[in-house]
Amino acid sequence: DAQESRGLGDVYKRQQPEQCTVLVVEDNAINQLVIRGMLLKLGYRVRTADNGNEALECLQRERIDAVLLDCQMPVMDGFATCRALRQLPACAELPVLAITAHSQSGDRERCLAAGMSDYLAKPVKFDELRVLLHDSVLCRTA
Repeated sequence: DAQESRGLGDVYKRQQPEQCTVLVVEDNAINQLVIRGMLLKLGYRVRTADNGNEALECLQRERIDAVLLDCQMPVMDGFATCRALRQLPACAELPVLAITAHSQSGDRERCLAAGMSDYLAKPVKFDELRVLLHDSVLCRTA
């Protein structure tokens, strides 16, 4: 049930991880396996896609609560994938968290400019993933 919070009339959905499905878009099988394992340990339901095209097909087929998106993928990189998914009616406000191997200055700005909600540097750390998903998925503004 929705609870009012912060006094500005913003209503926050309170969800549990078990109610949420996270789509992991990562072309590297080992990275995909590690991130999937972390998400399952946190209690989330997980879907995986090996590339941007598979991710867009999945997003059109089923309800997804958040996307973890690798920035450096062949064929359609994470930036192009994010721009494309933002065009889908149900995905305009979807939390999209970039996963980038290059944590340099300007990366966050580049991710946000492409329509991503936030980003994580590789290697993905369990606690950072937990906090980011808590803030952007479980306590998301309704």
